[in-house]
Amino acid sequence: MTECLEREQYWHWFHGLPGISQKEKEELLKICPKVKQWYDAAKRGAAGELLVAPYNETEQQKDRKNQMIEVLENQKHRDALNRSYEEARGKGISMVCRESEQYPERLKHIFLPPFMLYYYGKLPDKEKPSLAVIGARNCSVYGEEIAACFSGYLAKAGIQIVSGMARGIDGAAGRAAINEPGYAYAVLGSGVDVCYPKENKLLYTCLQEKGGVISEELPGTAPVSWNFPKRNRIISGLSDAVFVVEARENSGSLITVSYALEQGKEIYAVPGRLYEKLAEGTNRLIQEGAYLVREPEDILHGFSEKFAGVILKKSTKNHCFEKNVLASREKIVYACLSLRPKHIEELQEETGISLPELTSLLFDMEMKQYIKQPLKNYFIIQG
Repeated sequence: MTECLEREQYWHWFHGLPGISQKEKEELLKICPKVKQWYDAAKRGAAGELLVAPYNETEQQKDRKNQMIEVLENQKHRDALNRSYEEARGKGISMVCRESEQYPERLKHIFLPPFMLYYYGKLPDKEKPSLAVIGARNCSVYGEEIAACFSGYLAKAGIQIVSGMARGIDGAAGRAAINEPGYAYAVLGSGVDVCYPKENKLLYTCLQEKGGVISEELPGTAPVSWNFPKRNRIISGLSDAVFVVEARENSGSLITVSYALEQGKEIYAVPGRLYEKLAEGTNRLIQEGAYLVREPEDILHGFSEKFAGVILKKSTKNHCFEKNVLASREKIVYACLSLRPKHIEELQEETGISLPELTSLLFDMEMKQYIKQPLKNYFIIQG
């Protein structure tokens, strides 16, 4: 085993120790920054020798010190983590620890940077700009199309797309980016070898070839709920800015935004209709200072200024955002539509337009890509 592999294995053991929080592990590293020394001391039953001075205070601290020593010196934990390391290598999982030169520079200064990253594919290129695209899992058709159109356009322009590979906005962004072609990366709340959600299995596989799938969780970890909020700090950490398409008030997407703001990242958001639940979070972000986005060029312009030395590829204007002028009768129909599908008979009753004429108007508006028909004879606005 090479020295590099030994180093990763020491960090895998330290990272995986149960019963000791990351904050406590950070304190241990302040006492002794060499993980190998902790491993060697723990293996010979001498971890307490490294802990004496800083923890020689209250009874409560002494009790906690003894609990941590017990975990550090536990042979069953050590053997299990060494086995899991070998199993991960056998699955072709790449690993990088915080000491490694390959560790993403963007993550080094975030709150509680991961001790370890496990990944399939590759890590984001530190020389290229990257954008987190996030939003609701149960998004609207409109939101999904916005995520796809923007992500595809920006990926083609040379921006790496980062998401959580969740259903809805995340999945749409990842698929569009790798189809352009471009590069996309997903940060999971499960082990990197656990595809979640299962419906994104094809995307999960494609990302490994045209980007990467990344996690700080030990391989084999199930997608438990408490892992997702903390993985959001990695999504924002790997990105230069965050783009929110649709988000309810107090949604998980806003946790990512909070991390991004702490990290000094810019926030972009798509405005939504008043009183739409899926627009409550994004509209509030804009009200509080996020950049209002109307077309991909709004984001591309921001990246072009920040990455003045990076030449982004020229990208033809996306047909989703061509601007046409609605005729007066079309405006009447459009005003009656929203993100909620509405049946043609309901539209006919609201507008007073005859069914033959309404059918013709709806067809023309659909061809102009102002509206969409998610179900037969049901219509929604497209953007």
